[in-house]
Amino acid sequence: MGSPNSNNHGFALLMVILLLALLSGVVVQSLISTRLQLRASDLQHARFQLRASCLDAAWSALQSGMKAGSSSSDYQIFENQLPSGIQVRTTLKGLERTALPLPLQRPDVPLFGQFFSVTARAEWGPRTRAVRGLACRLPSGDVRLLAWTETL
Repeated sequence: MGSPNSNNHGFALLMVILLLALLSGVVVQSLISTRLQLRASDLQHARFQLRASCLDAAWSALQSGMKAGSSSSDYQIFENQLPSGIQVRTTLKGLERTALPLPLQRPDVPLFGQFFSVTARAEWGPRTRAVRGLACRLPSGDVRLLAWTETL
């Protein structure tokens, strides 16, 4: 037969095992939570980079693409691959005023200059982002955005 202390040793061992199991559960739960937060942060960072790439490419195309006095039916395509691996394709097309949305076609709306539609699409692996806009190049050379939309 065992001594009375052997039961206490068995109980202490059981308590230590239960305490270690609870502690490992807390550690595993915190690791899973941290991993989920990192994943959400990576997705948000990728969306931000794609959006910034689209907007930069569209703005660059508007500033340097169409030259004043070019035909309104002309269009240009700009393709660029950034060092981060993001591929951006921007299409810039000249528009007649009659091709603008109806509220902008009205003669009482004071719009002067050349009109453009700009579409930029950025791809980074399976993720994509696209922006579309309408712009007007004033006779002074300034570019004004008339409308802008973003899609995933």
